[in-house]
Amino acid sequence: MRKINKAHALASFCDFSHQNPGADWNIDFSRPGARGHPIYIDTRTTILIGEQDCICGYSEIPIEDERDCHIDHFRKRSMFPQDTFNWNNLIAACNHEAFGAKYKDNKSGIRQLDYANIFDPVVDAVQNYFYYNERGEIEPHPKLSDLVLRAKVQKTIEVFNLQDKSLVNRRKTIIEQIKSYTDLTQAEIFNALISAGFVSLIEQYTS
Repeated sequence: MRKINKAHALASFCDFSHQNPGADWNIDFSRPGARGHPIYIDTRTTILIGEQDCICGYSEIPIEDERDCHIDHFRKRSMFPQDTFNWNNLIAACNHEAFGAKYKDNKSGIRQLDYANIFDPVVDAVQNYFYYNERGEIEPHPKLSDLVLRAKVQKTIEVFNLQDKSLVNRRKTIIEQIKSYTDLTQAEIFNALISAGFVSLIEQYTS
C-alpha cells in the first residue's frame, strides 16, 4: 500500500452526485444499464490510470484490464453513507476475494471504530510505515519506533489481509528478480520492473 495522490473529481461525477441526491451507488450508478453507469466507467478509468498508475490501491498488484477492478469505498457505504459520492473515499481495487477491498468489506469484520486504527492511503504516506522483508512479507518499518503507529501497521495488514500467501509469493519473486540483476543500475532495475506493480517494494530495494 502506498500514498494515493487524488486529483480533482470529474465534472461529470460531480454533476451526477449533485443532480441525484440520495442516488443508490449500485442501482443508479455502478450497475450496467444504470443512468450513471457511463460516468462510473469514466470515474474508474480516471482513478485507476490517472491516480494509481494501474495498480490496486491496497495490494499494489498491477491491473492491466479495468474489468479486473472496481471502485471501492475505503469507508464502507453501510457505515459512512455520507461518503458514498466523496471522491476522496474512492479507490480502484482489484477483485480478489482473499485480500484487498473485498476482504476488508466481506471478511475482515471491520467496525466503524476500526477506521481510526488503520491507514488511509489517500491521507497517509503509507509506504513510509511498511517494510518488505526478503521473504516477501510485509511488516512495520524497522525504523518505526512509535508503538501506536506499529499497531496501526499491523491492523492495516490484518484488515486488508496483505499477508496473503499469494501476495507474499509475488513480492518474494520480485525481490529475487531484483537481486538477480547484478549488472544493472538501481534506476535500470526500477524501470525494468515497474510494470510488475508493487512499486513500494521496488522502491525499497532499489533506493
